[in-house]
Amino acid sequence: MKSNWIIVWIWILICSTQVNAQDKRGYTVIYGGSANYLKFSGDTSMPQTGHYFPFVPIKIFGNATSNICDSVSGGLRMLCNGYILYDTMGNIIENGDSLVNTKLYNSNCCPSSGIYTQGSIILPKGSSNQYYIFNISVTDSMFTYWNTNPFGDGRFPFDILQYHVVDMNANAGMGKVIQKKKIILENEELNITGMMACKHANGYDWWLLKQGANANTVYTFLVTKDTVLLDTVQTFFVPIFGYYGIAGQSCFNSDGSKYAFATGGYLSDGAHLFIADFDRCYGILSNVKEIKVPYDSTHTILDTLWQCMDSLITGVCFSPNDSFLYISRRYNMYQYDLHEADSLQAMYFIPQIPPVVGDVEKGHLQLGIDGRIYVGKLSGNGSYNSLIHKPNNKGMASDFCKVCLYCDSCDYTVSLANIPNFNMPKKEPCFPLSNEVVKGEKDEIEIFPNPTSTVFCIKNANGNKKELFNVLGELLFSTKADEIDVRHFAKGIYYLRCENEVVKVVVE
Repeated sequence: MKSNWIIVWIWILICSTQVNAQDKRGYTVIYGGSANYLKFSGDTSMPQTGHYFPFVPIKIFGNATSNICDSVSGGLRMLCNGYILYDTMGNIIENGDSLVNTKLYNSNCCPSSGIYTQGSIILPKGSSNQYYIFNISVTDSMFTYWNTNPFGDGRFPFDILQYHVVDMNANAGMGKVIQKKKIILENEELNITGMMACKHANGYDWWLLKQGANANTVYTFLVTKDTVLLDTVQTFFVPIFGYYGIAGQSCFNSDGSKYAFATGGYLSDGAHLFIADFDRCYGILSNVKEIKVPYDSTHTILDTLWQCMDSLITGVCFSPNDSFLYISRRYNMYQYDLHEADSLQAMYFIPQIPPVVGDVEKGHLQLGIDGRIYVGKLSGNGSYNSLIHKPNNKGMASDFCKVCLYCDSCDYTVSLANIPNFNMPKKEPCFPLSNEVVKGEKDEIEIFPNPTSTVFCIKNANGNKKELFNVLGELLFSTKADEIDVRHFAKGIYYLRCENEVVKVVVE
């Protein structure tokens, strides 16, 4: 009888460990000059604060900063300011300099990302200790446009989306960029903000979404351990954001089923919030909803002189329980109740002390692992940032605090690093994967080369029937051969099923 109880307790301990196990790649968050950080412990306590490079002022980590940590220990692996990739000692990772075009890189004395948020993001490249670094850049012609039309139509778009691959096995674990400036989108006007990733339903691939400029166009990329492909381009009639996209943010809710993007601000463009359902199987946005954020006349005397009394939308973030969506503006904070049918009743203004000249202007929003929402800073001379202590609560009970996060080198523009939710739960397999034994990074059958533009060779299939499906689940053909000629198929993602195993293949 005693041995039975021991077995029960061992089983409970194993289950508890499995339930509580967390991916810790987002446990350290970089923000501000000199690589200030928040280090989370995985519980609800406030994070530890400090900085990595306190005496090196030229290492600037502005609004386009991203970083990634070790999945087990939570220790910082690398950090990027949008232009340069650094190791944890403050050294530039080999070949990690000049991650943008030369004219943009040399546009300021200390190469960094300026004021735009979500300008870079780091994703794991399978389980090989390699990583993708995605960032935005500009062609020389667009850079020339910036400088010859500074006050023309208000446009300062980017027109390059690219990635780099870093191998952290190289240089005794300090890393090396082994692929650089691999362009995946070019000569398309892209919003200066609005880039975020969401885990694929399979739990190991990723969807990367990037907002276009002006019209509401969303570019969706499928990111796998082998390749990055432009999967879908969706353009929506509402909202039309306008050209003034200097601030804003995109985000997903906790399970990736909803996507939100907000931008706009001054009277010429208005202020819009875009919410849509997101299909993590196929990377499709649907059930689009446009919400007009109330006009905000909060201003200081200097704003009046500059004729910009309306305050920019700077950030958007879902609450941990997915009941609310928070929208930050330069001076004020709004809470939108996602369960309230009447959109006018759903928008709640969180009151606070009126601003003064030099006051902290709110930036983008980042949900911490501790359940708090941390607020970046668009401008302001104070060494403090704001945060929302209880974002799951409605109205004033959300406990917004204007100056609760001290940062001794965060006097001006500061955003927390752009980090996706690494703990997003895996969904059930998508059709045609449903009810199958799905293989991902440890396949029993081997398919090579993958991707290919000619022939897939299949190993360990034992002469069994193979079936090829497209992403809609349509059966394209079946065969018992161990080679499949795909030269007549369009580029894209396909699924090869052999007995009870399904493997994703890419035709390029």
